[in-house]
Amino acid sequence: MGEEAGLCRDGRRYLGFLLGLTLVMLGGLCLVLAARGGDHFSAISRPGDAAWYRDFGGDGVTEIQDQDLFFHDIGRSIEHARQADIIILGSSLVSFAIDQSVVRERLEQPRGLKFYNMAFVGVASGEFARQVARKHHLHPRLWIVNADDGGGGGSFFHRNLTRSFGADVRPIPSVRLSRFGANYEVIRRNLRWRFEDATRDVRRSFAAPRAGAIPAFERDDRTGAADMRGFPRFLAEGNPGVKMTRDPDCHSTPDVITNARELVQSLGAPVVLTLVPNFHGCRTQVREIADAIGVETAMPARTDYSSWDGGGHLDRKGAGDFTNDLVSALETTSAFQRMRENDDRRQR
Repeated sequence: MGEEAGLCRDGRRYLGFLLGLTLVMLGGLCLVLAARGGDHFSAISRPGDAAWYRDFGGDGVTEIQDQDLFFHDIGRSIEHARQADIIILGSSLVSFAIDQSVVRERLEQPRGLKFYNMAFVGVASGEFARQVARKHHLHPRLWIVNADDGGGGGSFFHRNLTRSFGADVRPIPSVRLSRFGANYEVIRRNLRWRFEDATRDVRRSFAAPRAGAIPAFERDDRTGAADMRGFPRFLAEGNPGVKMTRDPDCHSTPDVITNARELVQSLGAPVVLTLVPNFHGCRTQVREIADAIGVETAMPARTDYSSWDGGGHLDRKGAGDFTNDLVSALETTSAFQRMRENDDRRQR
């Protein structure tokens, strides 16, 4: 009996030692991650610029961070969005099409306007962005909305709350999570991605990378900009221009117009509609919606911006050209001019 009791005590001491060692190691990991000063705890930040965080990735299963970060106000993104004079909304079309360096040169530096890109990759409907704006009281002086209808596959003015990466379509988890649950998911993803980074070379010596995997990308918490340089041919020269092949006799529907009116009213500030050119885009619908709900459009006349994927999304050159033209079109709108007139009055 005495010998058995001694073994039990030794076993408990050993388990206690292992538990203590584990806690010390986890504590050390937490201190290391916290000391990095990234956008959120455990963020995988860009070396030399902690405002950029890994937003999307995964070797086996692709996952995205920003839906949790924005919906639950984790990190600094919502804080910066609250400071914006102009916020643009849309899907991945906008994430690829807005060149932040052009925005800085054309709007921020000469005019002192803060611009924020609140597009969400994989989310075609504007309902998620609308809920984020209402939940966190975002009140820019001007909204720009990319009024895309997905080629008939889902309008920005639909009310669904789904996200899709290729054929993987599912409800957006963020809207069902508590803030604690969202923080858990953010940390879990970052730790998983760190483990994949550390073991990638070893794993690839045994098995080839997953075919068709979507490249990882980063997002800037200060501006909302996404860095898409990892996508094939995004940086290439000589990519073909977008060909908008859809029949221009494409029209909106009463339901879409009703939803658009309610979304614009919900945003609570002047709204200007635009359209990032893509092969399934319909400019007719944008004009019809704008006329029906009484808002302006800022659509560049040109549509043949270069694209890295055959006309679905713009490449780096296309984004630079489109952003320049978008700013020029925006400057002609009454909504933008009224905003500038108000600034002039304040300075007198």
